[in-house]
Amino acid sequence: MRRLSFILVLLFGTLGIKAQANFDYYYLEAEKCRLAEDYSSALDLYRHCLDINPEAPEALYNIGLLYLYMRSDSIGTSYIRQACERDTNNPYYLETLAALYLNKRDAESAIPVLEKMASLQSRRSDILSQLASLYSTVGDNDKAIGALNRIELLEGVSPQVTVEKFRLYKEKGQLDSAFVQLQALCEESPHDMNLRVVVGNQYMEAGDTLRALEVFEEVRRQEPTNMHLQLVTLDYLRESGQEERYSHMRDSLLYHPESPSDLRVVLLKSYFADVQRDSTIGPKLDAAFDTLLARPQQDADILIMKGAYQIYSKQPPEELCKTMRQVLEVDPGNETALRELLHYYEDKNDEKGVEDISRRGLNYHPEEIAYAYYLGIALAEQKKLSDAAEVLQQGLRVRTEFVSERLVSNVFGVLGDIYYQQGKETEAFAAYDSALVYMEDNIMCLNNYAYYLSLKGEQLDRAEEMSYRTIRQEPENITYLDTYAWILFMKGDYAHARTYMDKVVDPKLTDEELLSNERLLGNLIEHAGDVYANCGEQETALRLWKLAQEKGDNTCTPLLRKKIKRKKYFK
Repeated sequence: MRRLSFILVLLFGTLGIKAQANFDYYYLEAEKCRLAEDYSSALDLYRHCLDINPEAPEALYNIGLLYLYMRSDSIGTSYIRQACERDTNNPYYLETLAALYLNKRDAESAIPVLEKMASLQSRRSDILSQLASLYSTVGDNDKAIGALNRIELLEGVSPQVTVEKFRLYKEKGQLDSAFVQLQALCEESPHDMNLRVVVGNQYMEAGDTLRALEVFEEVRRQEPTNMHLQLVTLDYLRESGQEERYSHMRDSLLYHPESPSDLRVVLLKSYFADVQRDSTIGPKLDAAFDTLLARPQQDADILIMKGAYQIYSKQPPEELCKTMRQVLEVDPGNETALRELLHYYEDKNDEKGVEDISRRGLNYHPEEIAYAYYLGIALAEQKKLSDAAEVLQQGLRVRTEFVSERLVSNVFGVLGDIYYQQGKETEAFAAYDSALVYMEDNIMCLNNYAYYLSLKGEQLDRAEEMSYRTIRQEPENITYLDTYAWILFMKGDYAHARTYMDKVVDPKLTDEELLSNERLLGNLIEHAGDVYANCGEQETALRLWKLAQEKGDNTCTPLLRKKIKRKKYFK
């Protein structure tokens, strides 16, 4: 009998070892597939692992992650929960489950998971902080306070935790316990007058004005220029209807030579808010800016405030430009000023201004591709094509991961235009392709790409498709209509080409009307003549070719004179 028992133990033990070996093999294969991003095979292999051992938490957990990746949140959460039930002390499983509950704002389910995590990792105050927040959310302030007490045991007394405990005690109606928290905080940091102002302010909000004034008087004795005290006092004067005293104190602080810049900015913001309610006091705010800015500036904060006010009050752009220029004198790399000035010079079509500000921006913020974009355009318009291409290429190399795809697409589009002007067709078309990867509806890129393909007589079907997308978005844009008509012309579809070209150059208009239209460049009128010539209307074609020549804007082809002389179309 003993011999039989021994044989059975040996047999089942051997089978258990073999099953574990099989499990390990398939689990490792599943991991390989997951790392290779072959998720379908990985899922099948993890499931086979569960066939071998239905209780295996690691397989349950990884299946759950795969379902979450496939956006099957409920199934994924179920598997993660099962993994946590099988391995109750695994902090990684618990943290994933807690995050899933928190993302769904399911506080009731998240709390026990976080409590388990807190028991396993007792020194993680971030878990306790999350617990305190969740207990407060579900209305269990006692447990929220308990979680905060546990944080204090780990990290000591801190303003953030103490103020939160104060709030919770106040919600419970236990004002004495609430103020004990603040008093303890003041005793912990006896020289921090800002904390005492917080205490006094809370007394004020609780209706205990006498005790609040005692605290404020103590702060005033020890630190007469305390900014927080000044602001609290101002709030009290305004809320109690003492407008004259409020205005007098605000102006005294605003113009006092020892008032710090950040206090002045806060006071100017309150002035700004008053102007938004009552525009008649705008001149007082203008006078305040004039007085303060007549003094030497240590930082750009007040100038930035003035700029914001100028935008709000719709002052002339030139005035805003002047202020932003002053900002750069104090803070040469200030992004607010650089952006405003860039928009100003761009709106004015001031190439030199755009170039100056873009270069400044690149010097201080080389990773900001917007400065490279505008500088590249400014240089290209000045025919400095090599310099423009170099700037744009550098911008693409050093751009941050947070830059918008639209901007990256525009940079590639401009780079394509520059390459084409340089005669580098291959590089130009590659740049256009990149632009469309980042933004498939970049219509300026679509138009130029389509037009240049049509000039080569290549990929005309693709060119037509791209061009048609532009006129669907901007059906009145004569440049895009001309491109589409020209592509149809290159495909030999002259009748349809004429239909679209008539929207660009209407032959029913008089010569004077066509010549006076500044949007109608000579090459557009020449294209219209080419279309009419191939539709068999030579008289109209000749008239349009002559008008194109009369435009004299150097946009027409070298063949125009030959077309007029021979009275026929030449390729």
